Amino acid sequence: MASTIDVCIAKLMARQHGVASRRQIKDLGMSDRAVLRRLAKMGWTQVQRFVYAAAGAPDTYERGLLAAVLAGPIGTMASHRAAGRLHGIPGFDRAPVEILVPQPRRRPLAIAGARIHHTTRLPEWQGKTLQAIPTTGVARTLFDLGAMLHLGRTARAVDNCLSRKWVTIPALWRVLNDLAVQGRNGTCTLREILLERGEGYVAPASDLERDFLDLLRGAGLPLPDREVDLGDADQWVGRVEFVYRAEKLLIEIDSRLHHSALLDFESDRARDNRFVAEGYRVLRVTYEMLRDNPRDVERIIRRARRAAA
Repeated sequence: MASTIDVCIAKLMARQHGVASRRQIKDLGMSDRAVLRRLAKMGWTQVQRFVYAAAGAPDTYERGLLAAVLAGPIGTMASHRAAGRLHGIPGFDRAPVEILVPQPRRRPLAIAGARIHHTTRLPEWQGKTLQAIPTTGVARTLFDLGAMLHLGRTARAVDNCLSRKWVTIPALWRVLNDLAVQGRNGTCTLREILLERGEGYVAPASDLERDFLDLLRGAGLPLPDREVDLGDADQWVGRVEFVYRAEKLLIEIDSRLHHSALLDFESDRARDNRFVAEGYRVLRVTYEMLRDNPRDVERIIRRARRAAA
């Protein structure tokens, strides 16, 4: 019959992708000698230094990442691209195992299969637990990504998180101000991104919208107001993606994913008709237009704004 300690350890491992550290096991009351007996008799395997996996535990990405975190000193967290994957930030599906260790770089540390980052500042409020894995929070993750990725990719990650309401501009400023030490990697990148966005910034809800805004910037066109609620004389009609208020020009971005069904088509056209009845002009820009004929899109918008003026 399994002892009470064995049952507790089994439950712990079940919650942690099949792994547990020696520190956790000792906290439950098991001695080092007893651990060695489990390695021999119960099929435990050592997957990192002082980190053990239960017999039959699937060798998943999450198991490897948590094992690397547990092999580090207290306070170690999954970070950078690995944290991006855990948070679900687009573009990090194939992230390597990366951890952030709260100690100076001069102290040697080797963890098999893991990329180790060192920091002298990693307060608890900058972390959270995802899938049983201690992980840097979204704001700290974005700061750290800015230290290793080029500006454009970091900005895209920031906008993806803002549009999904996973992070706020004030939260990003809080992390930046907490970590902004001269020479600290990531400081300049995140500060540039935040200063460019400013107060009241609305992040693009999709890569397609981002491509459209990049087109406008590249063409030297003023940026329209975004995500604006409009109505007619009777009631609210809907939220439009882009509007030049002075010219009463609405621009909607139609992706193949969200505007292909018949009901979507009919609803969009009915809404367009109500806006036209109120004196607005409506332009619809498709995925194919942005991909294949971006200069035509630019010319159409210029002509529409001149005509409206």
